[in-house]
Amino acid sequence: MLNNILNIGTRKGQRHAVRMTNLFIVIGLPLLILNVFVQALEFNITATEFWLINGIVILAYCATLLLNWLNQNELARAWMITVFVLDITLASTRWFGIESLIFFHLVILYPVAFLLWQNKPSIRNALLALISVAFFAVFYWPSEPMYPSNIEQRHSSMALVFINCAILLSLVAKLFSVDTQRAHNHLAKQARIDPLTNILNRRELERQLEQACSSVASMAVMLFDIDKFKAINDQHGHHAGDEALKHVVATIQEVLPEELMFARFGGDEFCILWPNCKRPQAQYLALQLVQHVASKPWQHQQHRHRQRMTISMGLAFDTQSQHLSKLLIEADHAMYAAKGKGRNTFVAAWIKPKHSVPA
Repeated sequence: MLNNILNIGTRKGQRHAVRMTNLFIVIGLPLLILNVFVQALEFNITATEFWLINGIVILAYCATLLLNWLNQNELARAWMITVFVLDITLASTRWFGIESLIFFHLVILYPVAFLLWQNKPSIRNALLALISVAFFAVFYWPSEPMYPSNIEQRHSSMALVFINCAILLSLVAKLFSVDTQRAHNHLAKQARIDPLTNILNRRELERQLEQACSSVASMAVMLFDIDKFKAINDQHGHHAGDEALKHVVATIQEVLPEELMFARFGGDEFCILWPNCKRPQAQYLALQLVQHVASKPWQHQQHRHRQRMTISMGLAFDTQSQHLSKLLIEADHAMYAAKGKGRNTFVAAWIKPKHSVPA
């Protein structure tokens, strides 16, 4: 539930700043409602104006979520900050007076501004000036507060203000660190995962192959592409081609052991790494994959007919770590040999000797 609220308006970029805006609302609204309740008990306030204004303030904060939902993220942030400054300033002047110390809530504004506009120091400086003006307005407000407090009420208000500031700052800091970690994990995933098929990308697979060179006893590399894939793009468009790619990946994953590394090399070319396997195991799996893809026709969403999909695969295998870096080249040559044999098959290219195995 909380994560769904924080993700409101994140689908069009600026994910981190938007989530922090939503976070401020999620934290601030309960504290605002709690303050209204405590103040009503403390000051015996029954004025309709008090409840009307606090209701308007709550709705104003909720409007921030609506603006984010409408993807007006910049406006949502500016609106939230404006409502916050006006709320605290008016509460410290018109409502409870300077002795309530409510204006000290303004001290959390700059840390929030830093989280929302990390790369825009000019905006942060403008907000710092706004805070200064707000403090100046509080101290030189000409009228008396509507609800002057006695000494006990002042102490109670002071305690409540500082507790609120502590809660806001600690929660913002904690949830900001959590959100930052999520953002880092998201970026790390983007760097290693192909966004279309949700499997490893070529860079990550080559990195893992390089790491495995000195720590494995053997390595099998299976490189394949989709037969006549260009015809699918030409006949049905690139969107259909993307759907076909995802269909083949899902079909491969149905029989592929989880411990194997599966990556998209680009276009319709894919690679599978199987460390510490035996040659007959790799050959059997290659045969199984080729046959399984051929047995699972693909149906485009806008066309009723089902289209048979096939792959051509090259298989390379080695037990000598000094040759592992060359396996991709060996597998690539074997894959083109499989195409030369008529497609829908695989060719196994052992270092010595080289031979083919039909599917």
